[in-house]
Amino acid sequence: MTEHAKKRIRERKISEKFIKEVLENPTKIHRDSKNKDRVLFKKLYLKRGLRKLLLVIGEVEKDKLKIITIIDTSKISKYL
Repeated sequence: MTEHAKKRIRERKISEKFIKEVLENPTKIHRDSKNKDRVLFKKLYLKRGLRKLLLVIGEVEKDKLKIITIIDTSKISKYL
């Protein structure tokens, strides 16, 4: 996990347990058309009664996923 991703996780107060849930049970998985090693895991969830979307962006390196960043948004139609 990059320092950038760790910073975003702390700022948004997202638990490692939830990140793991997103990776294991995403709503949708998307591969980047320009960078075949980049993978976007998307998870719809509720936060205080509002629909939100968490994106976990990673790159596959030597058969392991390195988390690059996360995006936590309410702009669901923009990303899903």
